[in-house]
Amino acid sequence: MNSHAYRRSVRNLDAMTRLEVAHVTFELSEKDQTFALIPGEAINAKDRRPLFSGIITKEMGVQLRVLANEIEEIILRGEENG
Repeated sequence: MNSHAYRRSVRNLDAMTRLEVAHVTFELSEKDQTFALIPGEAINAKDRRPLFSGIITKEMGVQLRVLANEIEEIILRGEENG
């Protein structure tokens, strides 16, 4: 079982890095080299279980920077047109 298992009693949340992006929490485990995407504003505990989890790959940093750049470009184009 990886660190992102649903049961909070089993999860070691102190050993994980959590980053909020809009309505999603990225939960990262350096020890296991894994990540999980969790609803950031979920009200009920049952809704806070990971939507998706996986292994961190070498390509992810570049892929996330490309995504961040695209989001910034969309915002800038919106400001120019608005």
